[in-house]
Amino acid sequence: MNKIKNITVVISRDDFYRNFFKSKAFIDLEENFDVSYVLEFLLPKDNKKKISYFKRSSIKESGKYTYRTVLLMLMNRHKSKSYDWRISRLFHPLNFHYKQIPNFKKMSAQIKIKKILFYSIKVIINKFKYLKAIFLSQKIIYKIFSNKFYFVTYSNRSLESAILDNTPDLVILPFGAQEIELPQIVDICKKNQIKSYAIIDAWDNLSSKSIIEDKPDFLGVWSEQAKNHAIEIQNFNSENIFLLGSPRFDIIYEKREKKTQSQYNFKYVLFLGLLFDWNEELALKILDDEISSRKDIYLNTKIIYRPHPRRNSRLRSNKNFMNIIIDEDLKKPGTSLPSLDNYSNNIMNSLFVMGALTTGLLESIAFYKKYLLLCYNDEYDFYSQGSLLTKYKHLENLKQIEDIEFCDEKKNIALTFRKLFQQKKYIDKLKIDKQRDYFITGNIKNSFSKNLTKSILELY
Repeated sequence: MNKIKNITVVISRDDFYRNFFKSKAFIDLEENFDVSYVLEFLLPKDNKKKISYFKRSSIKESGKYTYRTVLLMLMNRHKSKSYDWRISRLFHPLNFHYKQIPNFKKMSAQIKIKKILFYSIKVIINKFKYLKAIFLSQKIIYKIFSNKFYFVTYSNRSLESAILDNTPDLVILPFGAQEIELPQIVDICKKNQIKSYAIIDAWDNLSSKSIIEDKPDFLGVWSEQAKNHAIEIQNFNSENIFLLGSPRFDIIYEKREKKTQSQYNFKYVLFLGLLFDWNEELALKILDDEISSRKDIYLNTKIIYRPHPRRNSRLRSNKNFMNIIIDEDLKKPGTSLPSLDNYSNNIMNSLFVMGALTTGLLESIAFYKKYLLLCYNDEYDFYSQGSLLTKYKHLENLKQIEDIEFCDEKKNIALTFRKLFQQKKYIDKLKIDKQRDYFITGNIKNSFSKNLTKSILELY
């Protein structure tokens, strides 16, 4: 392989902009190569680096590509149990029981009737959509019809021009497994004898999103677990996969080496919410009552509740609670990408962290914090955490991390919370890091930025 001198990094979404472009993700890369950036034109402008901009494909074209990935997921659902869960979520609800309606008991009779009619009609529509997708994803049908009808042109002149103007030897793309830019960049690179390097952004990208049809030359992943998913589910060759970690965790490795002042003048437990409409408010109510009823134990301890930034129906007021405080970054409507710096500080200064099945679990463990995982079953809650724990491929083997406390019974929430609060804290950092490394690799000397640069230097 020819020596790599010029590298172009493509940033296609606002979360990639925050997680990669605005972090120190490429600081080592810039010291070793001539690095240019191609950003989606709606992203914030930046004059500090060599940057050009591109326009994404039309909503119609992107939607067509997304539907194609759904069909591919249906065709390959045997490869990952996460696919079954994702399919059921995409077409939810396929079945209906009135108890699935949030706050049903509190509604007036008239509203109850309207809700039941709404959900009943929605089930009929969703079943039709689901059966249509099942039919179109049958191997023979897909080969004869679907593959051609849902074929997406990879031509994006705006993106191609912006990339080629930089004359790169290598193009890097952070991605989430379903963006149309990945096959477009792979196509551009193949036509112009340029190498392509895709980097996954999230924990479950390779096991729950879809099958990657158009594969880049190289793939950067979080850890050994993600590498296994890339090989077993996505059919990548082992020699083309590199363990990089994540720039989001590099922030943690830096911060945990030093003490940062807490923004709160009281002790607190951090509660991390879920993207989906799981009834986490019930857990908050139980915890609020627990603290109120045992002030001799908890004194002035509070719970800082950080709802998922992209959850539309999240709480923005604590008026119904005595001991729950909403994270300041999440009070305002429309806040979808809050500060990672404040978030990290809140984890670091907490007594411990608790909540749902989110990446925050691994982030808390990386900060050497205990994590109280609420994973009990709710029969009529579609997003029941106990159910999700068994349905996601990337959540397998979590019990090997000893600092995760599993609460699998709703009746034990208060008791488990009290137990962790009163527990003496002994931290075996080496042991914790070793257990975490299978899910997300890295440390202060083994950062994403260093690993990425090292992987490219090894290519020639």
